[in-house]
Amino acid sequence: SSGINAEWPLRPGTKGRDINELDPSAYAKNKKTRDEGQKQKEVAQLEAFIYHYTELLSEQRTATRENVERRQARTADEVDDDDVDDVDDNDDDDDELIPYNPKNLPLGWDGKPIPYWLYKLHGLNLYFNCEICGNFKYRGPKAFQRHFAEWRHAHGMRCLGIPNTAHFANVTLIEDARALWEKIKAEKNKDKFQKETEEEFEDSHGNVVSRKVYNDLKRQGLL
Repeated sequence: SSGINAEWPLRPGTKGRDINELDPSAYAKNKKTRDEGQKQKEVAQLEAFIYHYTELLSEQRTATRENVERRQARTADEVDDDDVDDVDDNDDDDDELIPYNPKNLPLGWDGKPIPYWLYKLHGLNLYFNCEICGNFKYRGPKAFQRHFAEWRHAHGMRCLGIPNTAHFANVTLIEDARALWEKIKAEKNKDKFQKETEEEFEDSHGNVVSRKVYNDLKRQGLL
């Protein structure tokens, strides 16, 4: 037994036996070496899981990074405006839940508020009043321009006795519409043929005079 390393503790029943006669399992294993090996195995297993999930989530990671960079590049006002667009997209409860809409944005085709940037792009935050339409308010410049050819405005013009022509585009006040109509009528009358001043007659001496002058001379017996 003198050839046995003193650092290796022996199991019972091995005393006095030659080292070559002992079963390898009789040696006590080094606990520190065993623990380190197990730890390295667990670390390697965790690294394998991490690499696997990294590949699976590569697209999501890229999209998240781009979204963070985009948000960091925005101004404070844009951040406040876009906060209202962060609504819950739970498809199972869409028909039952009222969408979060603190700014009273118009609803899109999916029944949810449209994005705030689209709301401002179309000028839907602006309202245009039309007195001719009974002080009806139109939301956004597009709806306002379109309403001049629609039934409500045409009915209001008809009630005023004014034709709803292109001359009255963008006219929303009753007083302005009436003033413009009087001006148009005056210009039309101005272009008409005036018999009293523009119709010409020839007197007995061959002089060409207007109808009014001719009638005056005739009444005085000067012809």
